[in-house]
Amino acid sequence: MPSKHGLTALEETKLKILAVDCLKAMKEQKTFRLLSRELSLPVGVLSRYISGSVLPKADRAEKIVSYFTKSYLSKILESAKSTHSKFIVTADILSQPFLLNVIAFNAVKSFSAVSAGRKIDTVLTAAVDGVPLAIAIANLIGAKCVYAKRTQEISFSDHYVSKGTAAKPIAAPFYLPKSLLKKNDSVLIVDDVVRAGTTFEALLSICNQAKASIAGIFAVFITSSAYREIKKSHPVHYLSLVES
Repeated sequence: MPSKHGLTALEETKLKILAVDCLKAMKEQKTFRLLSRELSLPVGVLSRYISGSVLPKADRAEKIVSYFTKSYLSKILESAKSTHSKFIVTADILSQPFLLNVIAFNAVKSFSAVSAGRKIDTVLTAAVDGVPLAIAIANLIGAKCVYAKRTQEISFSDHYVSKGTAAKPIAAPFYLPKSLLKKNDSVLIVDDVVRAGTTFEALLSICNQAKASIAGIFAVFITSSAYREIKKSHPVHYLSLVES
């Protein structure tokens, strides 16, 4: 049964553990005294949390994760942007499970505020860079994680083949075994970076063929032009907006 926070006992425990991981990451950069001032928590309390002696309550855990996102993760995301070009380097972020878990928490939180309890069945992405994030989100919410590939792998079912549009043609299609996506599945499409929105359109094409329902789109980075276009038809959330 969900708690007063709308979370199950398991989800609350995951949140509390994530908060402790956030504290450990912050402690690597700050002394207990400075961290105590930042979070307005006694040094002894922080020490017990970080040592694993006790876990913070759900309300406090959510505040800790939110603070880490605002004050620490935002800086990490900014450092992924090149100051001299439009390149975004996500390798360091995607290689750290802890950061992926924090991003996943923010993704789920952003959609839970508007989903009215609607359950997401499937997290869909495109190989390869979106896969680590999709796995983290799917693991957090207990959903299935599937990813479309440029190659048509061996399968016991036929494949969906993405179709481009006149405005956004694709050089090569994406393939997804039909057994992995069913009619009426509630799908969250995720990617690390959305630039022109071409990959999103390809994944949307696959969902339309399957007659699946789009719960929303989440990206770590998204260009302002892609955001304006996608939000016209689907709920979309992000962590960092890139001016295009």
